[in-house]
Amino acid sequence: MAAAGNLLGDATPFAPVPYFWTDQYDVKIQAYGIFPPGADPLIVDGAPSDGHFTAAYGHHGIVVGVLGWNSPRQTRTLRRLVVERAPWTAFTATPTPTPRHTPTPALHSAP
Repeated sequence: MAAAGNLLGDATPFAPVPYFWTDQYDVKIQAYGIFPPGADPLIVDGAPSDGHFTAAYGHHGIVVGVLGWNSPRQTRTLRRLVVERAPWTAFTATPTPTPRHTPTPALHSAP
């Protein structure tokens, strides 16, 4: 898209988002963006103890990367925040989502 726009006189730079993926036995790891030293990680979906999660990384107030561990759909969805250089408050301004496999608390009747 940047090349076509530049041919038509638009000054949009070509700025691809770095991407990495690997399948290691039963683990699929995907990453979009960059992960500079000092970036703030935040688990936004799932839980490492469940064997699947998605994490976002913020640096200087911007979403700079997302990492998925056995969560390809969620990772791909969050990629747009890296592309858009979304503000880190996209995650920190709202409560952290609950993990997918949260046990239902037992109901107790009053004595």
